[in-house]
Amino acid sequence: MDREGYIQKRVVVIAMDGSKEADSALQSSHGGSGWNPFTTLWAANDTKTMSEKFEKESKDASKVCSHIEELLQKLEINGKVLRVQGDPGHAILTTAEECKATCIVVGSRGVGSLRRTIMGSVSDYILHHSNIPVLVYRQ
Repeated sequence: MDREGYIQKRVVVIAMDGSKEADSALQSSHGGSGWNPFTTLWAANDTKTMSEKFEKESKDASKVCSHIEELLQKLEINGKVLRVQGDPGHAILTTAEECKATCIVVGSRGVGSLRRTIMGSVSDYILHHSNIPVLVYRQ
C-alpha cells in the first residue's frame, strides 16, 4: 500500500474537552502543523438543583461539541464528533477501540504533581493503558 493510501485509512481519536489545550492538540496534529467531557463534581440535595445542574452540563456539552465541529470544518478535517460519558480515560480508550483507531491524541493541561496525584491525569491513564500509540500535546 502506498503512503497516501495508508494515511487515508488512519483513524485518530483526538480527545477534546473544550479547553485551549485540547484545541491546541487538535491544531498541532492537523497536517503536521471527538468529545469527552471531563467529569465535573457537584453535590446537590434536591432534585430541582440536580435537574438544573444536569441541564447546564448538557448545554455546556452541546456548546463544546459545536465548537469542535466548527474547528474541524475550519481545519478541513474529515472527522466526526462523538459525545461520550463516563470516566474520561476509560471512555477515550473504549472509543478508540470501537473506532479501530491507530493513534490517540490528547492535550495536557500541565497540572501540578500534587493535583495529579490527588485527582489523577487522563493523559497518564491513557498512556499507561493504551494498546496503540498516544501523542500527548503540551503547549
